[in-house]
Amino acid sequence: MQPSTVRCAAETVTVFVATTVAVLAIMLPISFASLTASLHVDLLVFNVPRAMTGAAFIAVITAAVTVAIGSVRTARWTALLALVGILVNHLALIPDSADGELDGLSLPTLNFIDALLAGVVVGALAVAVWNEPLLRTVYLFGALGGTILGDLTQSPTDPNSDGFSGALGGKLPLWFIAASVLALAYFAITTAAPPRSTTETAIPLAPVFAAVVAFTTTIVTALAVASHKTSAPYLIIASFVAIAAAVAAAMILPGRDGILVVLMSSFSVAGSLVITLPRSGWIDLATLAATAGGILVGIRAPRPLVAAASVLGLACFVLAADVFSPAAALTAALGCLALGAVAGYCLGTSVPVSPTSGTVGLSILFVPSVGVALSDSSFGHLAYSSSWYRTADVDRGVGPGAVAIVVALGCTIAVWALMRRRSAPSPIVSD
Repeated sequence: MQPSTVRCAAETVTVFVATTVAVLAIMLPISFASLTASLHVDLLVFNVPRAMTGAAFIAVITAAVTVAIGSVRTARWTALLALVGILVNHLALIPDSADGELDGLSLPTLNFIDALLAGVVVGALAVAVWNEPLLRTVYLFGALGGTILGDLTQSPTDPNSDGFSGALGGKLPLWFIAASVLALAYFAITTAAPPRSTTETAIPLAPVFAAVVAFTTTIVTALAVASHKTSAPYLIIASFVAIAAAVAAAMILPGRDGILVVLMSSFSVAGSLVITLPRSGWIDLATLAATAGGILVGIRAPRPLVAAASVLGLACFVLAADVFSPAAALTAALGCLALGAVAGYCLGTSVPVSPTSGTVGLSILFVPSVGVALSDSSFGHLAYSSSWYRTADVDRGVGPGAVAIVVALGCTIAVWALMRRRSAPSPIVSD
């Protein structure tokens, strides 16, 4: 094997690991271990959705600024420094007293820092790899696979969790973060500085505005529904607001870049309602394989309308499962596999030309949607809770599934309209 081939393979693995570490840092609370103060736990649980939303904003802003700088080397070093910050942040969790308690540390603050630094990594890496087809595909898989894996690993203290849930234990292993730092440091130091990818130094504001519209509306709608989820008027209004926000954000973005935002906005609602428990450990690996397969099929045979229809089918599956209550293990297995395949195809079929637009579309999955608020009607708050780790034991009725179908149907029409009004983009090519 040629040295260049070995280096390419190692760099590919590095991009995948670094992206996955960053996304899992956003999706998972920084720690549930060694906690003795219930106030710390309550504040951490309450603030996780806000930290995830902040990470989504930071990812888009970082991508926009890095695009304006126009240096791949700067993007690599930005991602590296942010990863180092994540490592230092996790080292701060090591108990600083003989009794193993965390003295003088604010877990919500550490979690916010963790999520914001991870957002920097997500945004910077997007710019660093976007013009290289292989690395871009690996980055997309790492980002989406990490998001789905984090969604399936929402039981941080369950000793009976199979698969990655038991392995992660609700937080990132320290060695995993350290390995990503060392690998990315090597490539940041040894990679020659390529020429500037653009002579334009203005920060692209359209993706930032699109993010403000999409992310703010999503989190505000979810917060409102979490407090009034049994009210039919709230559900109706929330459905149309979710559709309107996705369409508005898509129209702000250039060309067909907004299709990914519409598809992921629709998927975030339906995907947040899929039953994921009980499931066997092998389902996690199979779900990641389905995600990878969906991305590759989407890249090779892009059909945005088919992707939108698949989200609609996923929403119908959610409603059918809630109404007919089939075998829980079968529902969870099929649901998890469908999550991976549908999300992967939606991403692969609508990869934007701009890395900043791509970051907007990916980051919408970090923001808790109305689907999260509807997952468990007994919780009453939008927070990191048992409702995010979805079981078949909760009787949700037909409301959540109906909302998912309405949003998916509206977004399907939006995708069709965008394809009619916007011309197809030129292929993404390497420098």
